[in-house]
Amino acid sequence: MSQTLILDTNVSQVVDPTSSQIHEHEREVSQRQQKEPKASTLIAGRSIVAAILSTLLLRVASRSSFVLLGFYLGEHFTSATVVALVLEAFYISELVLAPIVGSLSDRIGRKPFLLSAPLVGSVAALCLAGAALLFPHPQATPFDSRLVVLLLMVLVGRLLEGAATALNAPTSLGYITEATSGSDKLRARVMTAFEVATVGGLALAIPFGGEISSLLGTWGFFVVIALHMINGALIACCLKESSQREAQVDAHPSLTESLSVLRHKRIFTFLPTWLSINALIGAWITLSTIMLSYPEPAADMRFPGQLLYGGFSKEGATLLIGGFGVLFLIGMGLWMLALPHLRRTTVMFIGLGGLSLSIVALTLINALAESPAHVPDSSQPLLLVLLPVGVLGVLLLSGFTPASLTQMAAIAELLPGKRGAVMGLYSVVLGVGQLIGASLGGLCVDLGGFYGLMGFSVAIGLVALGGVLYLRVNGHDLSKKVSRGG
Repeated sequence: MSQTLILDTNVSQVVDPTSSQIHEHEREVSQRQQKEPKASTLIAGRSIVAAILSTLLLRVASRSSFVLLGFYLGEHFTSATVVALVLEAFYISELVLAPIVGSLSDRIGRKPFLLSAPLVGSVAALCLAGAALLFPHPQATPFDSRLVVLLLMVLVGRLLEGAATALNAPTSLGYITEATSGSDKLRARVMTAFEVATVGGLALAIPFGGEISSLLGTWGFFVVIALHMINGALIACCLKESSQREAQVDAHPSLTESLSVLRHKRIFTFLPTWLSINALIGAWITLSTIMLSYPEPAADMRFPGQLLYGGFSKEGATLLIGGFGVLFLIGMGLWMLALPHLRRTTVMFIGLGGLSLSIVALTLINALAESPAHVPDSSQPLLLVLLPVGVLGVLLLSGFTPASLTQMAAIAELLPGKRGAVMGLYSVVLGVGQLIGASLGGLCVDLGGFYGLMGFSVAIGLVALGGVLYLRVNGHDLSKKVSRGG
């Protein structure tokens, strides 16, 4: 299959490279980077830190807003469908705008979009605060003009929050990809830090949002606005725009550049692997709370003999999912030290090994009892053995996502005029993966309970394994040199 690939910004015609030509282009890009002075290839560390902290603040603000809005709607609307549709509108604008923003940031620069993100986020939070204050006690019935106005205000607020994330994520990734050009070790650490900021922001925002909701109620949206203001000040004062302005590689630039780069062989052969892992994590996080807190005795009647299906309180289920998130963060922090010294496919293989350990441990734990309140004494020694195995599996699995992000950054380096466009795929893959995981994983749970989720995990793991094997065999992990550990 022929692939369109243009690596040099001075080349205007379309080329149809062979595998040897692709490797030759990679060597040329590497040689050009080595000749560039460090001052032109590495942006000040303060700017990199500012970009990562900006992502952290935006994730905390948007997720806190999600928690506040969820409490507000949940108290006044009995229809879970209406609440879910309004809340999930966030992903519509994010998925649509992220590729466009990534492409435009290559032409205009990164800082204008990074400054725009907290501004749009503030408007979104103000819109949601206005809706909550104008309609403090909304009624789902009757369906009148006041209810329509409320839902429209909330919908606009959520769409704007998705737009704020779309302005930040691909631009930040494009910025730090450019800032770490020529340094594989620095890039691995920075990309891992970005993933820690993303996951950590989402995890920290849940208890933070709950706390400000209990203290301030819907006035808590003004705390969200304050976070966005801090974010804007951080970008304005601490982030320096790159001195490079990336020229486009095509004569007719398109706003859908992030979709056009899918023609690059290294991208479209890798995306299924990364998509499958995002689907797996999305399924685990989204569905686990629902399964664990499924009420009894309905849980036993539906899927008897499953310890991890039903019987947990909402607080207990949330605590377990929070523990999973903390383990994932700790694991990524440890991988930040190891990732620069290993081939990316090596880290991915280890991550899939961790997934296997987790699946085996959780499947055996699920068979130990019918409910957490009735675990027999004879099963407790085995439980104490299986729990550390599951923890180890999660720690190993956590290396897969930063390795994947570093892989995308390395591919973006081969397309120097399209760094933002390539990294714009991050938001798309993250959102689509979570959607696929929640839908297909939910179907598997309906069919087999917790065992169904584990079956789904096995299938996803096999898809990811096939993709990683292809990358390894064909040398698509783009390692300039392989360490002894790789």
